[in-house]
Amino acid sequence: MQPTYLEFLKTSPDLAKNLSAIFKPYSVEFMDCMLPILHAEGALKSDGGLNSRANDRGGLTKFGISQSAFPKLDISSLTLSNAVRIYHTNYWRPMHCKHVDTGLALMLLDGAVQHGVNGMTQLLQKKANSKPDGIFGPLTLKATLSMEPASLLIGLGMKRARKYARICAQDSSQIANLEGWFNRLEHMTDLALKEVSHG
Repeated sequence: MQPTYLEFLKTSPDLAKNLSAIFKPYSVEFMDCMLPILHAEGALKSDGGLNSRANDRGGLTKFGISQSAFPKLDISSLTLSNAVRIYHTNYWRPMHCKHVDTGLALMLLDGAVQHGVNGMTQLLQKKANSKPDGIFGPLTLKATLSMEPASLLIGLGMKRARKYARICAQDSSQIANLEGWFNRLEHMTDLALKEVSHG
C-alpha cells in the first residue's frame, strides 16, 4: 500500500520473505491492508508484539490477536501465519472488504480489529444510513457502495474517535490508551485517504 512499509521490509529481508510466503494464498488488497495493521500492532517485531498490559482489556495479545477476543486460543503459541488467517477469516471477510475500495477496506478492517466486527459494522451502518443492527449483510454493502469513499472514510474516522472518547468517559482506566488510539486512527485514516486518492 504505502512505501513506508515496503521500506521497512527492505531492512529485514528474512521478514519480507516470510511475509511473502504467508500472504501467498491471499489477495494483494488484503496484504496491502494488513501490513500497516500488523505494524501498528507490533506484530512485525521478533516477539510478535506479545504483551499483557494492565490497562489493556484485551488481555494477553500477540500479533494484535487478543485473548479476550479469542478466549480458547493459545495466544502465546500463536504463529504469524495463523494470526493472518484469523484476520482474514474473522475480520476481512465479515466486513466484505474485498468488495470495497482498498482505502475503505483498510478503515473497515482496522475498525473491526479495534471495535469488533459488530461494533464497526454499527458505526458503518449509522454513517451509511442503514439499519444499525451490527449485521453486515447485502443491504449494508449496497448502502456502503452507494457512498463516496473519501467522504465515508472521514465520517467513519470521526465516529471511531467519538467511540474511543466514550470508552474513556465510561472507564477512566482506559484514558491511558486514548493518545495511542487517536494516533493510530489518524495514521490509518491518512493511509486510507491516500489510497482512495490514488485509486
